[in-house]
Parts: sequence; C-alpha cells; structure tokens
Amino acid sequence: MPYAQIYDQVAAWIPPTSRVLDLGTGDGAFLERLVKTNRVVGEGVELDAEHVTRCIERGLAVHQGDVMSGLDQYGNGAFDYILLLGTFQELKPSEQLVREALRVGRRLVVSFSNFGHIRVRWQLLVGGRTPVTDALPSPWFRTPNIHFFTILDFRDFCREMRLRHVASAYFNRRGFVRWFPNLRADIALCLLEAAPRV
Repeated sequence: MPYAQIYDQVAAWIPPTSRVLDLGTGDGAFLERLVKTNRVVGEGVELDAEHVTRCIERGLAVHQGDVMSGLDQYGNGAFDYILLLGTFQELKPSEQLVREALRVGRRLVVSFSNFGHIRVRWQLLVGGRTPVTDALPSPWFRTPNIHFFTILDFRDFCREMRLRHVASAYFNRRGFVRWFPNLRADIALCLLEAAPRV
C-alpha cells in the first residue's frame, strides 16, 4: 500500500489492548507499530520466509504459511480484529476467506486497490491496455492481484456476504478522498463486521 495515511487510519480504528491477527504480515513493521503504540496482542501469518524471519527479529509471533491455513489454527472469536491490508485482491476464494476471518475475529479490516479510479478508466478507454497506476504499479503479467474490482463491486460483495461497513476511508496520492471515491480513490479501506441475523 503506497500511502502512510492508510496505516494511520487502521491504527486509529483499533483500540488499545485489542487482539489482532495480521494476515499477510509482510516484514512486520505495521504489526510492530500496533504492538508498541496501541499495546495490542498481535500475531501474524506470512508466506514469505524472509519476511517471517524479519518479523521474528522484531519480536513478533508470526506463523509461516498461507492465509487460509493460517486461519485454520485459531478457534472462534480468538481475535478482535483481523487485518487484510493490500492482500485481499491477491487471495481466493474470497467468500470463504471472509467467512473464516469473521469466524476467527470480531471485525475485519480490508484494504484494496480501486479499479474504478479515473486513471484506470482512462488508461483502459484510451490506451486499451491493463492500467498501471500508483496503486496498481505492476504490469498485468507481474501483478500478484488475481481480482480487479471497484469500490462499488466491493460494496455489492459485502451486501451479498451480509457484511456491515462499520467505517470506510478512501485515499489517493493527495490524501483522504471524501467525494466520489469510486472515481477518485486509488485505495479503499473498510472496517467490516458480520451483519446481525434478522
């Protein structure tokens, strides 16, 4: 994720002493920040062995493996927050992943690149090629993304999955996007929970 404000917003959403599971922890820099500043009880799941080593050097509890097998290790309600920051569009099956995340955690924080951004639309319309932008920096044959979707698509997905948006924030290179995020935001950040059964 290219914008530091995204991490600031996630940190603001997570109360002190929360139990947090970071899926796709990377090198552990953000999880370490949450442990130190928010005093969270944090764990991570990361596939890359070098990243896992770096996390352990930071003193973090991180399990090496893919996200789905990482979630299998935990019982119902083991965490307050599950983080999927910049990895949601890289994983499948999406529905099963979200169900498992909300089995293990009370709330889910998801960030993703918005394929509806004006620069993406313009590159497709004028150039006729898969876009390359700040939020989608790799050509199609090198990108880890397997899903290309917009903010509106994600809202439809949440309705179908019966997920409630607790909070949302949208960003581009200038900072927060308040108006027309599906057109103007590169990155979307959503705090979700399962909608109550009626």
